[in-house]
Amino acid sequence: MQSAMASLKELQAVAHDIAHHAQSSLSWIHPHLGEACAEAGVLDTSVELLMSSCPRGLAVRKPLELALSSLREKFFEMLSTYGLSREDVRAVRLEFRFYARLATRRERQIYEEDQ
Repeated sequence: MQSAMASLKELQAVAHDIAHHAQSSLSWIHPHLGEACAEAGVLDTSVELLMSSCPRGLAVRKPLELALSSLREKFFEMLSTYGLSREDVRAVRLEFRFYARLATRRERQIYEEDQ
């Protein structure tokens, strides 16, 4: 019998799985999100998976919209795999940071110190 409240263990498993998928080349997030961040002059951004829009401040491009839509659907599939539903989740935010755009180790260090 499924409890009325989703277990923390199951939610953590879904969080791990979607984060792993999002950083993989299978999600197609990185080329498009990285390009949008570069155009906007930012090194990091966050994606709200329960919202159907691109991250604030980034140009909306069809390939990025499609990649984000696919990632959302993958997240909902993962929820279902663990016996969870959309109602079990209030918010999902994935944060992306594009270190490769910082040319040197010193630039990365300065960036981290400013955070």
